[in-house]
Amino acid sequence: MLRSESESGAQPLWRNRDYNLWWGGSAVSQLGSSVSQLAYPLLILGATGSASSAGIVAACTNAGYLCASLPAGVAADRASRRSLLMVSTVVQLVFMAAVAGAVADGHVWVWQIAVTALVQGVMSAAHDAAEAPALRRIVPPDQLKVAYAREHARGMGAQLVGPPFGGLLFAFSRWIPFAFDAVSYFFVTLAAVFIRSPLGPDRPEGEGGAWPSSVRQDVSEGLRFLWRDSFLRFALFWAALSNCALAGLVFMFVVVLRHHGASASVIGSAQAIVAACGLLGALVAGWIVQRVSGLRIILTMSWLMAAGTVGVAMLASQPWLAALCFGGLLFFMTPLNVTFQARMAGIVPDRMTGRVMTAVSMAAQCLKWLAPLVCGALADHFSPTVPVLGLAAVFVLLAVANQMSPEIRGFDDADFRASEKRSGAGSHDVPSGEITTEN
Repeated sequence: MLRSESESGAQPLWRNRDYNLWWGGSAVSQLGSSVSQLAYPLLILGATGSASSAGIVAACTNAGYLCASLPAGVAADRASRRSLLMVSTVVQLVFMAAVAGAVADGHVWVWQIAVTALVQGVMSAAHDAAEAPALRRIVPPDQLKVAYAREHARGMGAQLVGPPFGGLLFAFSRWIPFAFDAVSYFFVTLAAVFIRSPLGPDRPEGEGGAWPSSVRQDVSEGLRFLWRDSFLRFALFWAALSNCALAGLVFMFVVVLRHHGASASVIGSAQAIVAACGLLGALVAGWIVQRVSGLRIILTMSWLMAAGTVGVAMLASQPWLAALCFGGLLFFMTPLNVTFQARMAGIVPDRMTGRVMTAVSMAAQCLKWLAPLVCGALADHFSPTVPVLGLAAVFVLLAVANQMSPEIRGFDDADFRASEKRSGAGSHDVPSGEITTEN
């Protein structure tokens, strides 16, 4: 279980100035991203009526993040992390402000929005790669688990508030959600500027401060480590497919509700219900993983993915019930992430955490760009229900694979906790990259 702040020797996190700056700036930024995430498909669907066009924009974000992940991870271990945090957010501010200006002038250019989404994906990869190790410079090691738990809750909270807020802003005027997102990047940039703690990385000692290996050697070492471990190999393949299907469901949730006549405010409220379920899952994740075995969490979540997706397809005409089905799927998402992170903490050596983190993130998202494209095309040629049922079939296949996989069937939490205790793995060893992602 997480140690309380009073049990640690350091001051409480709420009195940590740098942590509060980082948490507050990131909270505003995540709220802005949640607002624009809803506004993107609504804007494209309203202007073109094409789910394929909306899928192209969503795919650009995922493709940009995927292509930049590994280079960003190496850069975060070699270049100024503070500079990466600042540059990545300023670039996103400029591009998002340009979209807001164009929409305010009455122009909806799909190519501009697609380029902006691509740049956002690249810059988000750079920001995430620098943020994870920078957090370890801000928060004492014995408080990192508390900080990670609050990070999950912050993200879910932004997803809870952002969609209905974004729907209201979009209903008032289509350009406002994008202007709001642009302003949110300003706050996270200020947070990076005013954090006092050195964020690193530290230069190597000797040899004039030069790095002992090349960038290619750094990347290759991390990839070789991932490939040699049978559990990590299975987890990466499973994560790539499940995240692809989940990305398709996130995209199709808006499309299918819109197809059945739901308004922007209703869709935003439905997404808020989904986020509320995810937030509840984040809040009780610690309690769940202490009382339910990792094997049961993995298998249960796998079948809930399939059941929840079928529920979305069958109940799309009733937004609140469809939202509860989707939310039930997300409830166990954080416990599942924690389960995989804990196992990785016992496998990955600390000196390789940065490279392995970005490799895991890239593998988990390598197919996400494909889902909106395929789902959008199927929705245009058939109906939105068809791709949703197709996603349910993918989740069923993944659940069957988990039932049959020796790597998962041999997942023994009791033995793992004992080995973790013997190895002395602590919270500072936990990679912040997640095997699965949420909306």
